[in-house]
Amino acid sequence: MFKKVVFPVLALILVSSCTQEKVDIKAACEATPDGNYLVKWETFPPLQGNVKIYESLNPDSFKLNSPMVETAINQHLKSLVAIRPQRRSYFKLVFNDRYSVISAERCIPMKVIYNFRDLGGYYNENERQTRWGKIYRSSSLQQPGAEADFGTLANLGIKTVIDFDKPKLPYKYAVPPSQLALLPLRGNPDASTFYFNKILSGELKRIDVIIIRQDAMLFLLQNNSDYFARMFDILLDRNNYPIVMNCAHGTERSGLAAALILAALGVDKEQIISDYTLSDTYIDYLRLLPNADSFGPDIQETITAIISAHREVITYVLDRTVKDYGSLDRYLEDVLKMTPKKREKLKEILLYKNNE
Repeated sequence: MFKKVVFPVLALILVSSCTQEKVDIKAACEATPDGNYLVKWETFPPLQGNVKIYESLNPDSFKLNSPMVETAINQHLKSLVAIRPQRRSYFKLVFNDRYSVISAERCIPMKVIYNFRDLGGYYNENERQTRWGKIYRSSSLQQPGAEADFGTLANLGIKTVIDFDKPKLPYKYAVPPSQLALLPLRGNPDASTFYFNKILSGELKRIDVIIIRQDAMLFLLQNNSDYFARMFDILLDRNNYPIVMNCAHGTERSGLAAALILAALGVDKEQIISDYTLSDTYIDYLRLLPNADSFGPDIQETITAIISAHREVITYVLDRTVKDYGSLDRYLEDVLKMTPKKREKLKEILLYKNNE
């Protein structure tokens, strides 16, 4: 009944009550062509009653004295007119004045920049939700014509840019140089070329490319601990937010960084994998590979596999890290020096409290 939407947000909320009732809530928000929003939800077990929806331009503050709309829970969706169409809206859904969830559009539409999305809305093991509007992941902010989107970045209040690609001159960013962190992750030189001749000859198939990508991603993790530690230092300073992390397509380097951040916040493996693979929803790979349509379907699939966000890749890296270090927690603490004290501070910054 709940159709797949463009901007999925999964929320699992544990509500303390005299009966310790647990209610699972799925909520999603997507922008409509007219600049407004469509909010959808499901509850399990099914709830009867009303849901109040509140809107705010600030994801950390909602005025709960007057909802923008109230409707029956069993309607499962509501079309909403934004307060200010040129600004991003956040929505708080309150079910029967008891259960609540915050939602927003996952991917922010841009003119040139793509795969620009929010890390808000995920839940950790204590059912605390990652804050919306704090940290974003994106394709390169230096791609040709990206200046057309700098106004949107300004509206989002971006204060810090973390760039995981090699520096390019001259810099063209939406923030002053003092707010730019260049962390060019070291890639595997043996994986920089994906043997196009072998792909075109049919010698390399999709599965071969995925294996190459697995090795390349593991190399990134194992050879950039200094940069990832620096990333967490930036995240531990409240004054740096909102932050956007970017790389070429917003898939590999930014995807790995996002996985480490979500892991540090206690988000489970399945949600980490889901966030990583979500890039495939927001990237037109044939547009990035304009000549791919001149080849047969098998070769097209293999070429596209070069830059796609494969579940097998991030799963391999996560599983290998657990095998090598015993757990992701041990890796974070032993290698990246994310002590329990630092992780608690990060959670204070990037997680809503249960009663928010």
